[in-house]
Order: sequence, then C-alpha cells, then structure tokens
Amino acid sequence: MEVIIPTKADEIPLSKYVECFNIGNDESLDDTWKAKKIIKAITGAGYDALDRIPVRQLSELSAKIAAVLQQEQPFQQRFTWQGVEYGFIPNLQDLTTGEFVDIDSYSGDDFIENLHIVMAVLYRPIVEEYRELYKIEPYKGTEERAELFKKKLPANVVNGAMVFFWTLGKDYLTDMLRYSSEGKVQTSNKDSVKNGDGMPFS
Repeated sequence: MEVIIPTKADEIPLSKYVECFNIGNDESLDDTWKAKKIIKAITGAGYDALDRIPVRQLSELSAKIAAVLQQEQPFQQRFTWQGVEYGFIPNLQDLTTGEFVDIDSYSGDDFIENLHIVMAVLYRPIVEEYRELYKIEPYKGTEERAELFKKKLPANVVNGAMVFFWTLGKDYLTDMLRYSSEGKVQTSNKDSVKNGDGMPFS
C-alpha cells in the first residue's frame, strides 16, 4: 500500500486539523486506534488496508503526521487565499461589540469545534490599504466565510493565528470582561488552548 502524507501544514485543511486534534485528545482510544484514525483522516486510507501494515510503520506514519500538525507556524497578519486577501483585525482595542461578543461566545469549552467561526471573525477581506496599513470589511457576521474556512482554510494560517491570539489577544479580552455592571469580577473560560506551543496533540 502506498499513502501520501503532507509535509507542510498548509497542505492540511482546517476541517482535518480539527478532526485530528479531537482524535489525539480522545481518552477512550488507545494509541493504535488514534494512529489509525489520524492516518485515515489525513490520507483517506481505509481501516482494512491499515490493519495489514506493520505496527511499527503505522506508528511512524502517525508520528510524521503529528509532527506536521504541531509545527510552529508564524503569525500571518495578512494572507491571500483563493484570490482574496485577508487581514487580521488591525487593532483589538477597536473591536466592535459584535466582534467582541462573537469571539467571546465561541472561545469557551467548544473552542476547537468553533475554531472556523473565530477565524472568520479575526480575518476578513481587506477593502482598503495604504503602505503597511489596511482596513478590513465591516463585521456582518461569519456564516458564509466560516463555512468556507472550515472546509479548506490551510492549517498553518490557523495555528499561527491561534498562538498569537491566545498569547496576546486573550489577556485583552479577559480584561474587558473583568468587571460586571455590579462591579464583580467575571471569569471567562478561554483555556482550551495553552499559550505559546501551538495546538496541543496527544
């Protein structure tokens, strides 16, 4: 059997990235089943075929895929994808209420499942630019762009953005949520992803 595995994160779409993340963190699966599921998700190889290869080779393939998924990626403030140039929100201090509410709502316990929505809030098409400065289109929700991101957005863009956002942007959002109208401290559960090391995989 011959399988082709990706060597760079930009060859893996966001949907497969999330699928592998969930497999790697599924405590009900042993290492062999995790390896088979991850290889199947990335390569499309069937379980019957995978059951016929040596265990050592199965582990090697799984380790190579995991290494690609965990590669540290640079933050891309701007990127061009499918003929459209996208820009990260230029200044988090200028978040609109709609942007803030949606980022906060989708950054809780189900953050991984909602990753495509958060990305669609943070990155929007650039509509105006001057040298290094740019403006992105006004925020009008994420439905269409989020589904497009979910299916095909390259994982390297996602990984780099999440490391940046969770090391810098999270503190800012937490400060904004700190005090309620009664002056009490509020807590925001946004620790699904740890700082600095990209997306964790078991």
